[in-house]
Amino acid sequence: MNLNSTEMLSQEKKRPVGPVFKFGGTSMGSVERIEHVAEICLRLKPSAIVVSAMAGETNRLVELANKITSKIDVPEYDMLVASGEQVAVSLLSLALRKRGIEPAPMLAPKAGVLTDAQFSKASILKVNGESIQVAIQEGKMPVIAGFQGVTEDGQLTSLGRGGSDTSAVAIAAGIGAKECVIYTDVDGVFSTDPRICPDAHIIRKINYEEMLEMASQGSKVLHIRSVQLAAKWGIKLVVKNTFSQDEGTEMVLSESSLEGEIVSGVAASQNESWIIAGPSKDPQFNLANVFTTLAEKKINVDIINQIVCEKGNKFHFTVAQSDCSASIEVLKNQFKNLELSVHNDVAKISIVGVGMRTHAGVAARMFRCLAENNIDVLLVTTSEIKIGCLIYREYINKAVQILHKEFVSLSL
Repeated sequence: MNLNSTEMLSQEKKRPVGPVFKFGGTSMGSVERIEHVAEICLRLKPSAIVVSAMAGETNRLVELANKITSKIDVPEYDMLVASGEQVAVSLLSLALRKRGIEPAPMLAPKAGVLTDAQFSKASILKVNGESIQVAIQEGKMPVIAGFQGVTEDGQLTSLGRGGSDTSAVAIAAGIGAKECVIYTDVDGVFSTDPRICPDAHIIRKINYEEMLEMASQGSKVLHIRSVQLAAKWGIKLVVKNTFSQDEGTEMVLSESSLEGEIVSGVAASQNESWIIAGPSKDPQFNLANVFTTLAEKKINVDIINQIVCEKGNKFHFTVAQSDCSASIEVLKNQFKNLELSVHNDVAKISIVGVGMRTHAGVAARMFRCLAENNIDVLLVTTSEIKIGCLIYREYINKAVQILHKEFVSLSL
């Protein structure tokens, strides 16, 4: 009787599945850095490796596409921008082979990363990790292209900015790994941007809920979808620096915070567009229709404020600047003669911490701190563990520094 490779492996003692490592664009930024990554993998022996394109490569490919057209929700766009990862996979595989490790280089179709067909910002539906698992059991080291996926009919897709983090966690879940280590060019998750605030410190342990809020409010260390997946599947997520021996930051499931710690971090996002739509008396111009229309185009909306007056409904909301043009186009097509205005000179500042659940007056303290420094609050968004304010961008650095001093530095 003939057995396929999976059946043969099932009759043998299986190798345990260890952590998945992911290396970002800066880690893969040159041949010398790729050689360094190979040395890390030789020493620590991950079960699988997920890589981003070399630093700057995706931007270069996007610029080439933009010279021809601004249309990005098409298959050929994703085929282009996802090609950088193929180069990174090949180079790291060569570096591993040179060190006596047999690599198993894989693009998304081989790795079984199945996505929907929302080109340029696809979502992972599932990971069929059989090919990866077979390679692991054969003693090979899978090197997998991040940022990529494939549709059911074989079209290559891209996951959008930060998608390689999501790839890594999804692949870890797909092969039953319990840990995913994200290697980047910083020592971990900081209490705020250290380039803005010299007092910023590394958060050694942060729970998933806080990290979700930090990621959604502007912290660029991890992509929000990767944190969501890690929390869902109970995968230990660690952020480390490729170029140092620092222990990094570990995400934990605990909902408790340190005694007396109200705010864990201050996040800032300067990639914001503030859109004002209306007023309009069109009965179809309501919350449900406006935001359903945007959601159908996979446009994420953050702060939402509704004003009802004699002239009709008026909505204030924010989106990422990269989604601003699409938002305006969608609304103009859906609601004729709708008055729209856009402000791109804004930024969002947020404080995040599970300690807010048990401490009153945090919002008042934040607003007072901003007011005392003559920083106007334009819009506000809150959750149980987050308070976010839209302010003018020219004040963002000052706001980060004063809020970090007020809430984080004083608690150390």
